[in-house]
Amino acid sequence: MKLKRVKEILFNHRLAILFAVILAFIVAFPQVYFRIDHQSDGVYQGIELLPDSPWSARVREVQDGHPNFGAIYYKDGKDNPYLFQPLGSMVVGYVGELFSLDINNTILLSRIILSFIVFILIYVFVFLLSKSRLTALCSSTVLLFAESILSFSGLSRLFHGLNPDSFLRIARPVNPAMIYVLLFSFLICFWFFYKKNDWRWGVASAILLGLNFYNYFYSWTFLYSFGAILILFFLCQKRWREALRLAGVFLGALLVAFPYCVNLYRATMHPAYVEVGARNGIVLTHAPLFVGLTAIIALIVFFLGFPKEDREKYFFSLALLLTPFITLNQQLLTGRVLQEAHYHWFFHKPIAVIVVLIVILHLLASRGFVLTRKVIAGIILTVSIFTGVFVQAETYFNDSRDGGMIAVERQKYGPVMKWLNENALKESVVLANDEISHLTVIYTPLNVFYHRAAMYSLASTKARLLDVLFTFYRLRGIKAGDAREVFFAERGNISANIYGIHYRELLGSYDAIPDDKIEEAVNLYIKSQSEDSQNWFKRVFKKYEVGYVVWDKKSDPSWQLDAYQNLVKAAELPNDMLIYRVQ
Repeated sequence: MKLKRVKEILFNHRLAILFAVILAFIVAFPQVYFRIDHQSDGVYQGIELLPDSPWSARVREVQDGHPNFGAIYYKDGKDNPYLFQPLGSMVVGYVGELFSLDINNTILLSRIILSFIVFILIYVFVFLLSKSRLTALCSSTVLLFAESILSFSGLSRLFHGLNPDSFLRIARPVNPAMIYVLLFSFLICFWFFYKKNDWRWGVASAILLGLNFYNYFYSWTFLYSFGAILILFFLCQKRWREALRLAGVFLGALLVAFPYCVNLYRATMHPAYVEVGARNGIVLTHAPLFVGLTAIIALIVFFLGFPKEDREKYFFSLALLLTPFITLNQQLLTGRVLQEAHYHWFFHKPIAVIVVLIVILHLLASRGFVLTRKVIAGIILTVSIFTGVFVQAETYFNDSRDGGMIAVERQKYGPVMKWLNENALKESVVLANDEISHLTVIYTPLNVFYHRAAMYSLASTKARLLDVLFTFYRLRGIKAGDAREVFFAERGNISANIYGIHYRELLGSYDAIPDDKIEEAVNLYIKSQSEDSQNWFKRVFKKYEVGYVVWDKKSDPSWQLDAYQNLVKAAELPNDMLIYRVQ
């Protein structure tokens, strides 16, 4: 009987399964096609279509045996408290290890599996709220195939035949796929507990909510805000038992989250926490933030047409729509503004889209416009899938950031990665330019002297970042007399590499960094010139345990590494790539 029921459910929701398979295929296809496209012509050297995001490196860090994320890119600091939650990367990394996959195939497998799972989870959640397979199918398809046009700028670009995004967002390694897996898994289980009062769903909800602490900061803060509003509704209705029952889930989740809370406390006690927090975009203010048109429009649509027959469903959905008013204004109490765009991308906009689609398709059905409803749904599904295919294809063939041509250019670094894997000592530190450093932490088990995302860990003190910055300026041959002109001309680079996204979040751009901060860096650089470059490199390399230096002579012709006494040429590779050992 149970097997028969499962078959019946699968048959009734066969379109959802089909669309989930189509999504997984579209998401994974560019990575697979790139191999096919370039293996036959001998171009492919193992460097694949992995975007310039930190997640691939974090998965590799897990597979290298460092899941703590204390210092993802550095050799030292591995035991520090983590600031970036490791769970999503651990899931992807360990699944890859389970099947003995390298990093490329690990990411490929995760793209296929996670895309499929996320589609089904969103579908199930919307179906539970709407009791409509068509509404659930439209919601999942819009959010995952056409998320890039759910804004005026994205829609405008599509109408003009331009690519509205750089690959589908769901195709990125780890997140947002793992964000959605834990978010919608919780919402589904919590919905059943909310409606059926079955303690087993309550336990599952508490566990899933607790796991959100270990994956993404914005997830659990969003969900606790949602829970607070929903419980408040019950308290206002004097339904004390129901309020206490729901509160039990959120209290129980804290037991699961206890190790995370300990880690967070340890992090706040670290000497570098305040400055690293500023680099991560935390702005100190109590000023309120505008919630945004997306949440407001969705709330208006909700009040105009959301079905009121089921009062529990009504208040559940209303609580989700009111949550942005808390998450975007928590600084009224805490005094710390987070990167609010993360709430918009992964929580506020998806929930708003789901509610608006539920209302529109419900109103059409309730007023007898059955054919019109089907036509509109058909248009939504068709445009969404077209958008997904268009984004993937346009990015692959024409995008200058993550497209196929960029990946082709990166193949020249394949022999470098191969040499490092075969010859470099385990846990060695490599100094290289931005691009090579980024690939090193993905394709080798080695650490790096510099990485553009390393400044967001507790191991990155300001003194260390200045050492790194000054080292690269010395490699370029920037003298004390040229420092002021160069530093002011490259103020955005100074801002990003010393202060992270602080001035972008506080003042609107990296270049908005105050002049006195540039002057400070100039004076420190001039002062550092009292030490000649030979001694500088010996001291810095010893301090940060640099074992190898990789030189791309075409990209960095001014480095002239042969002039430094503590460097011995170890390999000369195609495309003017040189590797030096540090003595």
